[in-house]
Amino acid sequence: MAYTKYSLTPADNNAAPPNGAPEGMLPSAVNDTMRDMMSQIRDVGDGIRGGTYTMTEPVITGGSISGITDLLVADGGTGASTAANARLNLNAVGYTTTTGSVIINSGTTAQRDGSPANGYFRYNSDLDSFEGYVDGAWGGIGGAQAGGVIYENGTTISSNYTFTTGKNGFSVGAITIASGVTVTVPSGQRWVIL
Repeated sequence: MAYTKYSLTPADNNAAPPNGAPEGMLPSAVNDTMRDMMSQIRDVGDGIRGGTYTMTEPVITGGSISGITDLLVADGGTGASTAANARLNLNAVGYTTTTGSVIINSGTTAQRDGSPANGYFRYNSDLDSFEGYVDGAWGGIGGAQAGGVIYENGTTISSNYTFTTGKNGFSVGAITIASGVTVTVPSGQRWVIL
């Protein structure tokens, strides 16, 4: 009998040997029952040591698991078989190491989300820059370098761009707008090129 059929309440394990140990059983039956339990204990131990033990309805409370580089994930609703793929399928942010870097989605301008929402963030490989979505438009995200003194911008606009309502903008240097690309500056707003 599989160990999972034994009751966690000792008195309830009173089925006929070797599936249990009823009161008054013959001494030979005691041996059979003990051997069956030993076999089941060995099976569980071998499974745990070999890394192939399958838990049903596992619950891990507190503590930690160490020394494992990747846990086998039994679907868990993600359709994945590794922890890394489960993170991807759950749309979780990946990371290189716990003290390293987060992995941000990256793609071309054409690969932007079709129906973005405020707060979306990605790396645009066409523009070689980070961008975020807010108030109906994608916009560059960046900061000054050299202690806040130098801001850099590209020199070629390769995809359509519409200024966010109520916002102005500036660019420095000669700016090239690629063929077929449109930059829209709404009425009452300004784009200054220095």
